[in-house]
Amino acid sequence: MSIYQSRPCPCGSGLSSSWQNDARGISLCRTCDKCHDERMSHYRPEVLTDGNYWADEPIEPEDY
Repeated sequence: MSIYQSRPCPCGSGLSSSWQNDARGISLCRTCDKCHDERMSHYRPEVLTDGNYWADEPIEPEDY
């Protein structure tokens, strides 16, 4: 099963969900129409709109 296939939302609504990404294209969570606003409100606004947002964890893999 592809991660992009339609599946029920983890909120328990039974509605179809889709992946939500940050401004860098990193997957954050799956949401449906019912829980989208509430779930996305837990992220800082700049994470959703500014691809250069500050993060204290590495975003790119480190070279080994």
